[in-house]
Amino acid sequence: MGCIPRLFKSKRKLDLPPPPYSPQACQTREQLRSEKVGHGKQVFFGRVVHSKSLKHLEIFNKAALGVDETGIICFLDSTVKSAAAACKKYSGFENAQCTTLKSLEFLFPGMIDTHMHAPQWPNMAIGMEGNLQEWVEGYTDPIEHSYKDTDKARRVYDDMVQKLLENGSTTVAYNSSPHWEATNVLADMCLKYGQRAIIGKLCIDCNATHGNIEKSPEISLEDEWKAVEHIRKIDPDEKLISPCIQPRNGSFVTPPLMAGLGRMSNGEPGSKNIHIQAHMCETLFDIRKMKTVHPGFENYSEMYDHYGFLHEKTILAHCIHLSDRDIELLVERKAGVAHNGNSNTCLTDGECRVRELLNAGVKVGLGTDCSAGYGVSILESMRAASNVSRHLVIHKDDPSLKLNFEEIVFLATMGGAQVCAMDDKIGNFEQGKLFDALVIDVGQKDNINISGWEEDDLALVKKWVFMGDDRSIRKVFVNGKLVAGKDM
Repeated sequence: MGCIPRLFKSKRKLDLPPPPYSPQACQTREQLRSEKVGHGKQVFFGRVVHSKSLKHLEIFNKAALGVDETGIICFLDSTVKSAAAACKKYSGFENAQCTTLKSLEFLFPGMIDTHMHAPQWPNMAIGMEGNLQEWVEGYTDPIEHSYKDTDKARRVYDDMVQKLLENGSTTVAYNSSPHWEATNVLADMCLKYGQRAIIGKLCIDCNATHGNIEKSPEISLEDEWKAVEHIRKIDPDEKLISPCIQPRNGSFVTPPLMAGLGRMSNGEPGSKNIHIQAHMCETLFDIRKMKTVHPGFENYSEMYDHYGFLHEKTILAHCIHLSDRDIELLVERKAGVAHNGNSNTCLTDGECRVRELLNAGVKVGLGTDCSAGYGVSILESMRAASNVSRHLVIHKDDPSLKLNFEEIVFLATMGGAQVCAMDDKIGNFEQGKLFDALVIDVGQKDNINISGWEEDDLALVKKWVFMGDDRSIRKVFVNGKLVAGKDM
């Protein structure tokens, strides 16, 4: 492993349990939320920003956007001069609740986090001194094992879901721990606070430390199905919560368990696939380890494909060290990639070749990858994606590898929706989609300096993406309901 930081040399340090989680003695906003969410028809008027395509960021300086009682967008109209005019123009909106945005406010689609480890929330910004293996064994495995305490799951996830909503993550693809009870708590919290989520129990039956190895493939499969059934019970129509199948990766799941999870994801004949979340090609060490657990496979993607894991609802995190064959299979099977530029940099895993993936036709979204990444907001992920692409330009002397502004906005919204197989429902403000949205105000007394750029629509959006934080996010809507924000 070579020279490693002193922190990781101490066995005593690695064997210590994670610090206890102490909840803040403060009231939640649950009562306030319940009073706010019951909206009828709504009309918003003002600046509207969303991605139409990878290259096209559409900005209306003044437009009206109408949402019905079920949270569906009925119109986006840039020809009307006011919210009142829109209410007169569109049948059924005569008595709609109207919101006229301030001069420095704009509507922005809810951001989509395609890869986030919920149990690692207390470890944010801790343990990044080592490489991936050292970090997993020294910090990740201990904290994830601690969620055998279901009460801890309730305390942590109650705080975490609210905080991510406040930071504009309206949809999150969560990785859980190897505990079905804690996984069900996570689903309950997302439903309670109105966050759209993809959730599955983490499955591990080899090579983990600190007691995280499950007793048998059969028990792992039984427990995974308990989480799937719970989510289907609390949200049978998947209006907010969708179940998923979740092997950690090829290094931690044996062939019998991998085969069972693949069958589970593909379901019965005629039924729809269940989402899959897994890691792939994060490090060269991971690839070599996968080949020892699953001999006979030259490429990571071929191993996953053999077990039925590659389909349109598959989310594969990292995908840094892909072969040409890997990329071909991702395109053929319509699987998506969660790009985690922040964590890949922190743990020095490598640089995902996003431009190559996009050119090949691979779906790409952004993830925070808590806790290897230290950013709780997809804003941080957008900045990291931009910077990683610029470092690739430096290393390879190829300017075409740089991601432009329109592209990073797309990855954070529509790209994430595509990766989650939800682009027909969310990601932008097209008619017929669900109103997952943020009201952004760049006129707050925070880090954003808009002096001299007040009339430049694109500049205001750029200022927020590169300088903003949760203080700018005044309201957060999911399915048309107000669920978070500084102005609740």
